[in-house]
Amino acid sequence: MEKRFIYMVILLMVTLTGCEDFLDCPANDKLEYGRYYRNAAEVNTGVLACYNGIHGPLEKEFFLTEIRSDNARNYRQNDVNGTELDLVNMDIYQVDPSSDINTLYWERTYHNIANCNSVMEHLDVIEEPVLRQQYEGEVRFIRGYHYFNLVRLYGAVFLVTERITPEEAKYAERSTVDIVYAQIKEDLEFAANNLPTGYESTQKGRIDCWGAKTLLAKVYLTLAGSENDRPKAKELLIKAQTLLKEVERDSGYGLVKTSYADVFSISNEMNEEILFASRYKAGGYGLGSPFGNYFAPGNSENIIITGGGSGYNCPTVDLVETFKKENDEQVGIIDSRKAAVLEETWTKVTDSGTKTINYLFYVTKYLSEVLTSRDGENDWPIIRYADVLLMLGEIENELNGPTQTAVDYLNYTRVRAGLKAKKVEDFKDKYEYLDAMLTERRLEFAFENQRFFDLQRTGQLPIVMKNHFETEKVRNMQNGSYGKEGFYDSPRFTIIYMPDKSLENWQLLLPIPYKVMMSAPNATQNVGY
Repeated sequence: MEKRFIYMVILLMVTLTGCEDFLDCPANDKLEYGRYYRNAAEVNTGVLACYNGIHGPLEKEFFLTEIRSDNARNYRQNDVNGTELDLVNMDIYQVDPSSDINTLYWERTYHNIANCNSVMEHLDVIEEPVLRQQYEGEVRFIRGYHYFNLVRLYGAVFLVTERITPEEAKYAERSTVDIVYAQIKEDLEFAANNLPTGYESTQKGRIDCWGAKTLLAKVYLTLAGSENDRPKAKELLIKAQTLLKEVERDSGYGLVKTSYADVFSISNEMNEEILFASRYKAGGYGLGSPFGNYFAPGNSENIIITGGGSGYNCPTVDLVETFKKENDEQVGIIDSRKAAVLEETWTKVTDSGTKTINYLFYVTKYLSEVLTSRDGENDWPIIRYADVLLMLGEIENELNGPTQTAVDYLNYTRVRAGLKAKKVEDFKDKYEYLDAMLTERRLEFAFENQRFFDLQRTGQLPIVMKNHFETEKVRNMQNGSYGKEGFYDSPRFTIIYMPDKSLENWQLLLPIPYKVMMSAPNATQNVGY
């Protein structure tokens, strides 16, 4: 009952918020500004609305991350328009500033940042200091999380930490990457130092100090990867390591040991591995997950999921083959994660009983029964304990090379997946270890929107994507065979044909949306757009 009440409060708050400005400031007449946040209970509804506000950008985030990695691609080669054309352009790094997907992600992210800022301005109505610090820590975490995504996707962005008028927004300028990261660190440090160590069962899903420390550690790890000064990079790595060691030692979180699939089961939500997730609630409340329908095959009608599928986020041939690479079925070694993440075919049965196999990869990680389309129960994991372990392994390798400790961290998720444990002697240097770590992270976090950022922060993105564009195969959906030409070469008259498979540096960042450039004359566009 308590969980349902919280969701209904969130739904109420969503219906009370809205804005047309490009920085998405809450409209005073919608929020009854100055009159709504009168006590702690009302501030709490605002905090819950900030959690729910993560749904909006997350609905588009996979387009900007998984599709722009070697994990996923569009599956059509021609005859595309609307969202599908937008998807194709994301896939081949030819994003137009007027892209609807890009614009919606931007607007929804800033809308929720504005929600966070609005709550921040009313915290003084809370008399209890500990509760006030908790609510501030929660919204600071959410704001820091949003800006961390923005700065990695767009570079310099508009840093807004308080409510501003439409006129002020009109003349806003982008803040430098360094300034944005300084605010991210400030927000996450406050959250890490002021959030509780846990909550009662009725409050499951709220961010605690351990989740904040883990995200802050990832910020440090990301900054270390772009730091040219070795002593400064080492300092950042040690900061990240210290935070992650605290989580490992003191948090009480751990890997789900039964199976990888159980991490994502709707009957095992908010388990010991989930440090933070975007929560969804099925049942017609307007808070269900859309991803089961988004990722099911197009034209699959109700066979895979009620309401059919959109065919988005199609797994690549290379990802499927990477899952299979270490399989040794003769001795029973199979990566169990693949079965939880994706399927390779789906079958249609006609009224006469004829079966037609469709050889098309699709994501099953967020698939569960729904009564109506886009109303799934599946939560979306944002921070998992597996990430704590793998980041610790990566940091140990960067600081000391592929030690036994580094290899042990790499093996925790491998062993759970049913694979053989790696040995120290398997790695001749830290670069071989990093390659193995990136592969492990790819498989462990497949379709959790992490692959793009992992490749970006390790400097591997241009190399990996060039290989992806050169080697991705065309699969015949009728018989499962692969064409002689690569997907991005065949046929040459289609929109996805890429004569040059190399990415230029400017393509690694997304464009600032066209609507922003038109409404903010002082704004500058990213180079190349």
